[in-house]
Amino acid sequence: PPADVSRHHPVDAFVRRFSRLCRSVSRPSATGKLLLLGRQIGGEAPLLLDNMFLNVVPHGREIRQYFYGMASAAVLEAVQLCSDGRVTNRLRIDCTIPELNVDMDSYRIGTLLELARDVALTLAEQNLRVRICVQGSMGVGIFTATPKALAGVATLLRRMDWQSGEGEENEG
Repeated sequence: PPADVSRHHPVDAFVRRFSRLCRSVSRPSATGKLLLLGRQIGGEAPLLLDNMFLNVVPHGREIRQYFYGMASAAVLEAVQLCSDGRVTNRLRIDCTIPELNVDMDSYRIGTLLELARDVALTLAEQNLRVRICVQGSMGVGIFTATPKALAGVATLLRRMDWQSGEGEENEG
């Protein structure tokens, strides 16, 4: 079994594996039912949160922090495995909550930026260098435009609280 599954409660491992299976066969709607099932039969120490109401958008701060923590831990583990030479240096995060899906009307760029900040700060706490880049213009002439989903992101990044100390760049 994958390393991330073996550390969790058996019910959570079951829910995680079947959620991955549902996504791979293009049935993401079933993952919510699996979360509910896992919560109902959770056993002694389920890792699924008791207050995880995913039908409320935007999600509450605790729910977002839960997802950010999972993503940050996964990225940190991947970076450590890469430094050991056990995995390649290509990384992609698939986070399928509605707030991070640009095709849905509930898309929030702020959630994406909070996720990026949390991952970046997690890596920086390990004394790793981190750079966050935003895609710029995509063409020339009349086609010089930033993609609609990224419009204004660079400005928002500059205004975010990066937990910088007094006198440092991006002091919050």
